[in-house]
Amino acid sequence: MCGAGAAVLGALILGEYEFTGSLPFVAGPLFGLAIGEIVAGVGQLRSLPIAAVCGALAFGGIAWAGWIDSSEGVEPVKALVWVAASLAALTAAWRSVDLARLRRS
Repeated sequence: MCGAGAAVLGALILGEYEFTGSLPFVAGPLFGLAIGEIVAGVGQLRSLPIAAVCGALAFGGIAWAGWIDSSEGVEPVKALVWVAASLAALTAAWRSVDLARLRRS
């Protein structure tokens, strides 16, 4: 629940900025890191299903921010939004999976 709330809040905040220049390459990984940290820190859970959900939340949050940036669908969504969303998803999933446990399996 906290991860979903953070994704919604982050989408509303990031939606006020244009996804141009270096913003997608900085905001995407930071957004994913925040979502992953919140889920791993608050929920104390780390597993592959949790990582998949975190990645989906991060991707969805950035995609929603890109939709807001496009004047809520009036203009086309910028291509860099999808780059930022992918980076966010990868970072969130990486942060919320227990890599040491996966290596032992």
